[in-house]
Amino acid sequence: MKFCLNLCNDINFEPDAVQPCCNVHAIAVPRFPFTGGRLDMAAYARHIQNVVEQLQKGGAVCRGCPECIEINAPQDSAVRLLFRSVSINMHRHLCNCRCVYCDLWRGHGAGYAILPVLRNLEEQKVLRRDCFFSWGGGEPGILPDFEEASQWILHNGWPQYVHTNALRFSPAIAALLREGKGGVNVSLDSASPEVYRAVKGVDGFTRVTANIERYRAAAREAGLIHLKYIIFEKNNAVAELERFFALCRALDVTSVQFSLNFQELNGAGPVPKTLLGAAFFRHRAASLGMACVPFFIPKRWLSVIDELEQRHFSGAVERSLP
Repeated sequence: MKFCLNLCNDINFEPDAVQPCCNVHAIAVPRFPFTGGRLDMAAYARHIQNVVEQLQKGGAVCRGCPECIEINAPQDSAVRLLFRSVSINMHRHLCNCRCVYCDLWRGHGAGYAILPVLRNLEEQKVLRRDCFFSWGGGEPGILPDFEEASQWILHNGWPQYVHTNALRFSPAIAALLREGKGGVNVSLDSASPEVYRAVKGVDGFTRVTANIERYRAAAREAGLIHLKYIIFEKNNAVAELERFFALCRALDVTSVQFSLNFQELNGAGPVPKTLLGAAFFRHRAASLGMACVPFFIPKRWLSVIDELEQRHFSGAVERSLP
């Protein structure tokens, strides 16, 4: 039968629905209306069961998703919900940045109180003991109950990963880093105040780097701090990328991620200079002994980046950039 493990193992809270994934593949995902309060797990289980039945019939939901695979199981198997991950994104439109590569901040809605929802999931016994919590957004650090909810997760022993712009310092983030119970991801996308302002739409470079320094001081180990760089036409200059790695060393950050502009990925695609910049980024990280991973880059573009890295940066001597 055709199946996706996310259907029963993962839950993602969106502004007006819950669904089993974040829909990074731009397809029709199964959505269950929800705007806070108590989530009726029996009703949600029936919804997921219906989705599984639609998959067998070739319906539109999840069509074309690479996560859907054939498994050896009876087609009438009953679903059982037990979540290994909880993604918190109901505040997608709540943000204190104005990034030019993102339109979410142009939307409306501040989400809803998440702590009662999480407590209710625990009461309904649908959270695995090794469950993992991911805070997306929007900006979680400005949610009214983020501090309390994050501390509740920490006190229950679950790890959490927080995607934050770090414009605001969070004691809860510092606490989970101190305990080694998760990590933080800051999409810095720059290495200078000027480029930061051009990309992020606000003046915050000095404040953000100071908060990253505070998080690093609190963290049990350097690898818990991840700095991300979304590479596109406003920040793809090699000189800026070099300055980014110099900044990482100054902040004692040893883990980085690189990504591409989703607006470009869903349009005409990245320009050659951006792809070359991504190849340089990965090469420079490797040469510095830093952990470096791509962030949701389609295989098509990763293959191009691989080829550019081999052509321009392989061997003992780097070739000149065009």
